[in-house]
Amino acid sequence: MFNLNFSNNYKVVHINNELGKCLVGGAGTYMNEMYRYRNSDTGFVYMNLDGQVQDFYATDFMEQRDILIMNRDEAYKLDALKCDILVVQFFELAFCLTEDIIKNKKIVYVMHSVPTPEPPPKDDPFGGHYDIREKFERLCDISDVLVCVSKAEKMKLSSMYPEYEEKIVVIYDGITYKRHSKLNTNYENSRKIFGYIGRMDYRKGILECVREFKNIDAELRIACPKNDDLYLEKILAYIEGAGMQDRVKFYGWCVGERKENFLDSLDALIVPSLYEPFGYVALEAMQRGLPVISSNNGGLDEILEGYKYKYNPYNSGKLAEKINNFISDSNDEVKRQQDILMNNMDRFSANVMVSEYEKLWSSILEDK
Repeated sequence: MFNLNFSNNYKVVHINNELGKCLVGGAGTYMNEMYRYRNSDTGFVYMNLDGQVQDFYATDFMEQRDILIMNRDEAYKLDALKCDILVVQFFELAFCLTEDIIKNKKIVYVMHSVPTPEPPPKDDPFGGHYDIREKFERLCDISDVLVCVSKAEKMKLSSMYPEYEEKIVVIYDGITYKRHSKLNTNYENSRKIFGYIGRMDYRKGILECVREFKNIDAELRIACPKNDDLYLEKILAYIEGAGMQDRVKFYGWCVGERKENFLDSLDALIVPSLYEPFGYVALEAMQRGLPVISSNNGGLDEILEGYKYKYNPYNSGKLAEKINNFISDSNDEVKRQQDILMNNMDRFSANVMVSEYEKLWSSILEDK
């Protein structure tokens, strides 16, 4: 464990497993935005959940202030944690919330996703993962407030657990927009280069996306880490069987400048998720004016409100239909859709998100 100017005298403390350069997905983007706009009453505990003890560097954690870094086996040290509100980001952190730690504190669980398979089996939404269900339910039970990151996610949670309805609030995730001096207008000259960027996860709909490209005269570029070998094997087998090796290209995991260059190379971004609680990847495309062709399941439908190029990911052929619509539409029509994306962005800024959380903290402290 090491301390980056963590004063242990905060009103609000976030316990998380993603922060700084230690990222996995959208929850990490959210956490870094909350850190970026923190005030002097806010502290952060980064918990390494890996079984092995890891070494971390101060330079991994941005401004190197108000952060306590610890490995999983050091969680008992949280007994000395002082704060009014304890915010938890992930159900796997339930183990560290002992009675001694949560005593005299208000607990807020920011739920970046209800951890179910997709689609959730009707007879058992957790698909037999009873350990996940136990941790998730315990965290929900001990929390005073459950924050969902979209209305769709609130609906999903309340339909599974109507008893939690009264303590659920919706606060959209937000992002600090980099106002690009020049919007992406590749579509004016080309509608041939499409891309996916994200995790290698069946819930992201990558295999379904590749299948839809079989009869489309276009190139699909995939930027993702190799974190699911079996799923990747299925995708590669389909590409080989369909003879698509020259039209589906893998770019590996792209971050930093490589990510910027990848997105700039596209005529449109494909977001084929079977379900997405929120959808940070859509916001990252929107800020640069990059057209998005996206599923409408979950929070994506709210981010892309009023937008034309959305489809039901469970209806075969609909993604190909939207791609062909995008390819054949006039430049004026694509520009109109681009304007819709740009106008939607303000609702999902980091400033708006942080303001909503400040209101929540105030209301919790008033009731304490």
